[in-house]
Amino acid sequence: MNFVGNQNPDQLSDIERELIAFFVNAAQAVGLPKSYGEIYGLYFATEAPLALDHVIERLQISKGSASQGIRFLKSINALNSAYLPGDRRDHHTAETSLRRIADGFIRQRIRPELKDGAARLKEIARQSSNSPSDIVHERIDTITSWTKKADLLFPFVSKFLGKAGPSHNEPTI
Repeated sequence: MNFVGNQNPDQLSDIERELIAFFVNAAQAVGLPKSYGEIYGLYFATEAPLALDHVIERLQISKGSASQGIRFLKSINALNSAYLPGDRRDHHTAETSLRRIADGFIRQRIRPELKDGAARLKEIARQSSNSPSDIVHERIDTITSWTKKADLLFPFVSKFLGKAGPSHNEPTI
């Protein structure tokens, strides 16, 4: 198994630690648990596919935390499944296409929150229809406008990030 800048698979190299720290900061910046950044950082720094037990050993995190992190990262397209002949464990590699990861994050995390928020706003608007306060109605209209604009923005974000192209596991032709 090849690890970036490291010959000893049981210890993290300085480069691996720095890559992991980078992704920990990125995860925390978008409100995700530190462990998600650690896990993605490890996969990103590792050339070979990793199984759950590799993640647990290398990062010294609990099985539950590792399992939950891997499941989340798969759901946002940040990890790709990898088949290793003769090994029954699930293995994964890091997805390196920012567009694929961003699309997955928007689909799994942001859009559901906006949808739930829109439903709550409708309920608040219904309840406030008897309110004489103009400010309440203005604020509800403002939030409704924000959510509509955010939903319109997502395709542009995806386009800005570029063509998805093949993941790093798919050969280019």
